[in-house]
Amino acid sequence: MTQYNRRAFVGASAAALSATVLPAPLQAATQCVTGILPGFQPTSLSVNCASKRNFRAFRRRPDALGLTGVVSMSFVSGSQGTYSAGSLFLFPWCKGATKSFPAAVPLNVNQFVNITPIPDATLPLDEYFLRFVLQVPWTSFIGFQVDVPYSASDAPRDWCSNVDNIGDGSGVGIDWTSQNLNGPWFAGSNWIPATDTCGGNAWRNVIVAALGQTAVGVC
Repeated sequence: MTQYNRRAFVGASAAALSATVLPAPLQAATQCVTGILPGFQPTSLSVNCASKRNFRAFRRRPDALGLTGVVSMSFVSGSQGTYSAGSLFLFPWCKGATKSFPAAVPLNVNQFVNITPIPDATLPLDEYFLRFVLQVPWTSFIGFQVDVPYSASDAPRDWCSNVDNIGDGSGVGIDWTSQNLNGPWFAGSNWIPATDTCGGNAWRNVIVAALGQTAVGVC
């Protein structure tokens, strides 16, 4: 199976406990949302304790760990728990040899269980997390990835960007693409748009704000 890598893919192609839905024009919704679920645009995201711990693990070992990120677009129930619409999830994956790195899976906003990270990037990371870790319906999520900031030679493009400081004094690089999750929510685009098309900018803003909560929150 072909190795799936964040940089290669780019080259080739506890605050709110619930989310408030903003009204959107019906025409925009029908153009953008092609899946079975209705359009959804939150003003803020729910951040769970597990994601805060996983972000902390990434900050400690950015050479060894990256983060896959997803946001629930509806209420979902899985093997570990139930989660409201507008919930942010971050989960680590190993860039090299699998080691005993810490990883947490949320049971709810405050509770979690400890397991091991995703061992490698052979499969699409967001789908691996949803299918095999949370065991929830993957069609109810959008996805992205978080890693160290992009270098000048790997300059940000429409589908990726750098955030210089997300609240803890350090920056991150965000790959806004998902191989299969984002298309049904963003008019077929694999990445969350960097424009107002399909609410892309609004989505990027609430995700960055939620990342800031994971970076500075204590759990």
